[in-house]
Amino acid sequence: MGAVDPAGAALLVHNRLSVAVLAGSPVMIVAMFAVLFRAGAFDRAAPDPGSTAMIMFWIAFGAFFFGLTYGLLQICTELPVLRREWLAGLRIGPYVASKLTTMLPVLAVADALLLVVLRALDRLPSAGWGTYGSLFVSSVLASAAALALGLLASAAVSEPGQATLMLPLLCFPQVLFSGAFVPVPRMTGAGAAISWAMTNRWAFEALGSGVGLESLWRGGGSPLGPPLLDSYGDSFGHPASRGWVILTAFALVFMAVTWVVLVRKCREGTVRSREGR
Repeated sequence: MGAVDPAGAALLVHNRLSVAVLAGSPVMIVAMFAVLFRAGAFDRAAPDPGSTAMIMFWIAFGAFFFGLTYGLLQICTELPVLRREWLAGLRIGPYVASKLTTMLPVLAVADALLLVVLRALDRLPSAGWGTYGSLFVSSVLASAAALALGLLASAAVSEPGQATLMLPLLCFPQVLFSGAFVPVPRMTGAGAAISWAMTNRWAFEALGSGVGLESLWRGGGSPLGPPLLDSYGDSFGHPASRGWVILTAFALVFMAVTWVVLVRKCREGTVRSREGR
């Protein structure tokens, strides 16, 4: 892969701000859970339906935030080197794929640790491997889609400062249109349409399905469950695999568009160099 192949490792070694963000994000999310939510929200005899929904949302957003922050600085810091390597024969497709394969295992570890710690703190239910396997797959795919989105944003900007500015612009819609704070059935037509483009919506719904929110709200001991279920409609009535397919599709689309953007930038850079600009 040439000089640009070890980019992920180089970024972690040489950019202290990136190291702080990457290491601090999981710690921040876990601390937030410990402060915001009481233990035992998933106790079937006396559940806290509102908290269970918010816990699933923040797991989804945590996975999204991990992936996005890991991806945002991966390409924009390397564009000059990438252009030279491209002229020497580097293929953009394998380069982009290497970013995903390099960072995704790190994200998977972060997602797994988040679930383990939340279970240890009793912020998640006592459940079997099937439930936690589903939660893990949903989290990793949410991180993968967000990582691909971060790579796309990193490829689209010209410098790291612009990539940093993209962070809130990419995060806010994922929060507002996720269906957590305003359930999708309660959104306007325009809002519901926008929510289809939000990876966080599909991660949230997949996580809620995997942990059995619909069953807990309908049959649990809290009178707040059925009204909340009415508000969310069938958001958690689909199998988690539905969300997995959609998240995978998003990741593939973002990676493909990243490839298109980088090919165009490399070609334009070559033309400018030949023209002496």
